[in-house]
Amino acid sequence: MKISVIVPVYNAERYLDKLVQSVLSQTYEDYELILVDDSSKDNSYLLMKKYQEMDSRIKAYTKENTGPGLTRKFGFEKSSGDLFFFVDSDDWVTTSDVFREINDLFEKNEKIDVLFFDREDIIGDTKDIIPGFNETREGLHNIEELDEVVRPGLGAKIFRKSILTEDMFYESTIFEDLYTTYIYLDKCNNYFYSSKCYYTIYHDVDSSSLSSKPTAESFARSLKMILMVHAKLERSSLRYSLELWMALLFTTYWKARVKNDTSYNSKVINENIQKIAGILKKNKVVIKPSGKKHIKILIYRILLLISKKKYE
Repeated sequence: MKISVIVPVYNAERYLDKLVQSVLSQTYEDYELILVDDSSKDNSYLLMKKYQEMDSRIKAYTKENTGPGLTRKFGFEKSSGDLFFFVDSDDWVTTSDVFREINDLFEKNEKIDVLFFDREDIIGDTKDIIPGFNETREGLHNIEELDEVVRPGLGAKIFRKSILTEDMFYESTIFEDLYTTYIYLDKCNNYFYSSKCYYTIYHDVDSSSLSSKPTAESFARSLKMILMVHAKLERSSLRYSLELWMALLFTTYWKARVKNDTSYNSKVINENIQKIAGILKKNKVVIKPSGKKHIKILIYRILLLISKKKYE
């Protein structure tokens, strides 16, 4: 099966070589590497053109600046693969056997609609393995069995061409990957989880990304996105998974209130938090007897009780 590796690039000339070499070193050779420059202000596109001259499987494009969501969509439209691996420009493929192992999994099991796996996180000199799931066992599962939070990052998943469509990409300054993930999963019947680490994500020690340093503004956008996606989902398991995200955001809100952070008291935030509180209260998340996830859910339920009068 042909693997399309799609990379949105923006001001990434410092990191591109690590990524490109991790792809060129793969022992499985039926792939294409699609690099899409999102109007970088450095020499990223010139470097991409040089890579394209080195290997016919590398394709370099440039486009007007939009952001990662529509840049990934552009790469998808230019692709010809059967499977999709979305990699950020400052990350890389962990080992040289990754593509071969991914292909083998899909070749052996045609029921796999999406593949989840673990990732390696590097922050400075510190390395950690981030599991795709905390409690789900390895192997094939029906999507209706999903009862955990799904990590939104696209890098730790492999998508099928036969399911992925152009309207599954969305442009936002935050959670655009969550949109793609859940809208795609809503069209899936089965998922496969492997605890092998196929993807390495790199963070600068002084990272200033929205996810590492949340603000009230990014929080407000997160609320809006997660409510929009929840309204679109048809599968109950995915709505449940997304409600765990809602509970996390709800907890963040109350932490800010306890700290008297008045920036979280805007009308938009309060209205959307009220909607989320109503969804969590109505659906009454079932608490299982063990597991870190369920301890967190218990905390969320306690917080809901604390805020009960405000939202009745």
